Amino acid sequence: MRKMILLFMFVLITNFAHADREKVFTVGVRAYNGIQEAYQMWSPTLAYLEQQQTKYSFYLMPVFGFEQMRRLMETGQLDFVITQPAEAVILQEKYGARIMLTELREYNGKTVSYFSSAVFTRADRKDINNFRDIKGKVFAGIDPEGFGAYWMGLKEIRDAGLKENKDFKVVFTGTQDKVVDYVLAGSADMGSVRSGILESMAKKGRIKLSDIKVINSVSDGLPLLHSTRLYPEWAFLAGKNADEQTVTDMQNILTNIPRDSQVLKDGNYAGWIMPVSYISIYELMRSLDIGLYEKKQFFGFADWPFYLKVLVPIAFIWILILLYVGFSVYRK
Repeated sequence: MRKMILLFMFVLITNFAHADREKVFTVGVRAYNGIQEAYQMWSPTLAYLEQQQTKYSFYLMPVFGFEQMRRLMETGQLDFVITQPAEAVILQEKYGARIMLTELREYNGKTVSYFSSAVFTRADRKDINNFRDIKGKVFAGIDPEGFGAYWMGLKEIRDAGLKENKDFKVVFTGTQDKVVDYVLAGSADMGSVRSGILESMAKKGRIKLSDIKVINSVSDGLPLLHSTRLYPEWAFLAGKNADEQTVTDMQNILTNIPRDSQVLKDGNYAGWIMPVSYISIYELMRSLDIGLYEKKQFFGFADWPFYLKVLVPIAFIWILILLYVGFSVYRK
């Protein structure tokens, strides 16, 4: 609670300190593990942006739900966004945003611009050793539109020939830490979190890695426990109304943050680079028929509400009766 109060004080003080600047930009950030962690991760970055120029200040807005993020973008309430790659692609295609930077992370001395997903179960689950073993069981993800903590793992299970809600049940927990908690507590049999979450929780003393079994563990250069192919890291996006000069200024500032800067240590990342290709995100969504490629579901009679199932046949019968009566009167 004390940290939360200090973070809110920081935001208020920052706004007052830069009230004389030309404009205040609102930056929406994906708060995938809660509001406190969102402020801890991204407040230093926005403070750094303010320190490096004198025209603009920045207001951080943690955003929890995908619908909320898209509504805020559509209504012009967000000037910039920091979010996971699948949502970044959707915001770019549907709401005119532009991916202007890709995040860098550093693990064991290696700097990367990509990440993966760890699909895991409890170490003592002898009955679960591959993706197909989720059949008839429960799979945990963060959210129906979660990327590293659902879609990545879901693609591997689909490729193994299984379909969610048909061959296995899915539960959503709201945060990635809770995905891990669900699996370890036995509330779910298998779960999916972004690469690095398991190691981070172990470092904090929340879990023991010896209690975890990663399914289809991959060795491809990413020095973290993971199960899937690699996808581009988080993106920094400019809203459709952001002018080119402001975007260019922000790109220059953020791509030149010194590697030993405190802002990177506070934000727990390694820097920013100009955007990498996000084509693999399109390919994943297309293969799963989700996101940009979600198919509109056809509703048959079985999907109608109960009252329609009753009223429509009755109305149809009355129409037939009226037509019969009318035709009989006409013949006479």
